Amino acid sequence: MGIFVKHPCLREYRKHFNFLPNHVMYRFAVQPVSCKKRGSSVHTAGQHSNFIGEGKNPASAKIAFAWLLHLRWGAVAAQVILVLIALFFLKIALPYRIISGILTFEILTNFLFGFLKRKETALADRIFALVMFLDITLLSLLLYYSGGPMNPFTFLYLVHITLGAILMPPRWSWSLAFFTTGCYATLFFLPAEGNVSPPPCHPAPAMLATMSDLLNIHLQGMWVAFAVTAFFIVFFVSRIQLALARHQKTLADLQAEKTKSEKMASLATLAAGAAHEFATPLSTIAVAAGEMLHTLKKNNGADFPELLADVSLIRDQVKRCKDILFHLAADVGEHMGEAFTDFSIDELMENLLDTFPSPLKDQVHFTNRTGGLFVRMPLRTLRRIVRGIIKNALDADSGASVLVECRQDATHFYIEVTDNGPGMDPDIVARATEPFFTTKEPGKGLGLGLFLAKSAAERFGGGVTLISKPGKGSKVTLFFALQQVKAATPEVFHE
Repeated sequence: MGIFVKHPCLREYRKHFNFLPNHVMYRFAVQPVSCKKRGSSVHTAGQHSNFIGEGKNPASAKIAFAWLLHLRWGAVAAQVILVLIALFFLKIALPYRIISGILTFEILTNFLFGFLKRKETALADRIFALVMFLDITLLSLLLYYSGGPMNPFTFLYLVHITLGAILMPPRWSWSLAFFTTGCYATLFFLPAEGNVSPPPCHPAPAMLATMSDLLNIHLQGMWVAFAVTAFFIVFFVSRIQLALARHQKTLADLQAEKTKSEKMASLATLAAGAAHEFATPLSTIAVAAGEMLHTLKKNNGADFPELLADVSLIRDQVKRCKDILFHLAADVGEHMGEAFTDFSIDELMENLLDTFPSPLKDQVHFTNRTGGLFVRMPLRTLRRIVRGIIKNALDADSGASVLVECRQDATHFYIEVTDNGPGMDPDIVARATEPFFTTKEPGKGLGLGLFLAKSAAERFGGGVTLISKPGKGSKVTLFFALQQVKAATPEVFHE
């Protein structure tokens, strides 16, 4: 009993692999790979956000701004309650009109930012920082009109500093810490008439005369303790945030490697399935063609030279198909037991260019700057990869020259292929190494060339880089770690 699974990319796979049976298509289609549709691309995108914080993803930035609004509403509610307690229960004389104006301004700005949040308005990270600095300023004004540095609620500064260290980039959080420390220090130097008269939080004048020195030392010590605490918070929270960011990047890299391994496994499954399914019919065709050739020769087949040529062609093509299937797994990253061969770069390119027809071969201009370097690698795998890159360059601009340059430095061996084609947009360049991503017409390419080249290069400590600009051609660089591919001693080249 078969299982049928619908997959958004299944139809795209069937464009290229419609000869495969359903069970092979199912095993391949369930893998999490990307596909390209006509006129659009299918990919995973992050959710839209109304706030883009520097170095943060949109979803995290949106949550951060929402919690900032919660903090502001909580602060307004607590301040209103404290003012009411001071007015009706403690009977403290405060400039309530000024304080009410400050609280009203906070409420209006909260409604404004809440409105922008609901309307999905894009807010830059500078706006987020501006809100934090504005809150520090408003809190300083409230403290100034309610006791100055003697107000016990000066510790609320630390709430904003901590929140800023968590949600803001380091340069903004450090700026906020210095600004807050300066606002706290300013409370010591502002004119006395800014406070209530008499100051409700200050000691009586007679007591202040006898304790002024000790009180001043105590207040200054509080400011120093606050400054040290604020800078410690910003420093360690920033370090923790950096460590968490590195950890998240490591997890993302591991996830990318896992996804890549799954894709490679799916390609290996495809190769194995194709080889298995094709083996029997190709063998049948080979046997039938052999019998036909034997019968023709036995019955004076010389009278039918064209028929003999056709039968021989069938046998040759069947043999070629078998060879392609045998090496299909090598193209997806498995060497199929292929021996490592020592060969020079000139021998590699000579052997590779012989596979092209004469007109195309004449378009390729090769330069060897390796100084007689010998490498030790699976020859067929490297030849197929480089040939695919050169073929793409030839297809980019029909009739134009393609430059191939091999060079080395102290650490790597490079193969660079440059064409004069139309080039690619940055979005296409970013996705060029994804499997099954191609800009060619359906049936003219699988979109696996650069993906397989990158996978093979990474096995030897290297990779693939692509430089391309619209109208200025493209340059593909395949590089390998020299220590892993350099041959110890030259050996005779083998096909």
